[in-house]
Amino acid sequence: MEKTRTPRELCDWVDSVTSVLSETADGKRYARSGATLRKKLWEEIRPLGLFARHRYGSRSDVKCTPNLGNENYDGRIDFDDKSTPSIYVEITHAKDGHDESLRLRVLSENGTVNWLGPIATSGTKASGKQTIHVENESVNHKVTLAKNLKILEERISSKSNKNYGPNHVLVIVIDDYIAFRNQDDRVVLAERAKSVVDCAKPGFGEVFLLGSSGNYLATVV
Repeated sequence: MEKTRTPRELCDWVDSVTSVLSETADGKRYARSGATLRKKLWEEIRPLGLFARHRYGSRSDVKCTPNLGNENYDGRIDFDDKSTPSIYVEITHAKDGHDESLRLRVLSENGTVNWLGPIATSGTKASGKQTIHVENESVNHKVTLAKNLKILEERISSKSNKNYGPNHVLVIVIDDYIAFRNQDDRVVLAERAKSVVDCAKPGFGEVFLLGSSGNYLATVV
């Protein structure tokens, strides 16, 4: 997982791992679990590869190295030209992680889940007797958009209390499947992100928005 690869090699490797996991029921359960290495793969290594591929394309002189340690970055981008400084990539997700974990459990158990419907739980996970019920109903897109914009603000603001530097970049992964699915949504997203960054002033050289689909990258500052 920490092997150094070009952006294309890293994306291809992640795709190969997820393809293998999708072939069996056990693999799918693991991919939807809260296991540490699964989270590292999906929430840090995959976005690192997607970001680098967007920014540097198929360049073979660019190398990506995921970081599984506790330093204040999730991956490093180096260049064969040693006069070019390394880039340290910090990745955060503008999402409700607890909400997602509950829906993934329902998906794993039932094979399907409504990604937006209200959730009700009873019991606790620790007792092994927690039940999760997700309403199968539609949700107004304006509600979904507002919820995700609020989470975006919280994620950016949370990064303003840590020490980074000019060679650090912040990559904020957003949901471009549902919440920010069209161009109008993304205009609102970009404007809100820039406003919050200007106010919170997180100590990064650059800040980017990355779609979880891998098809969208925008520079905030």
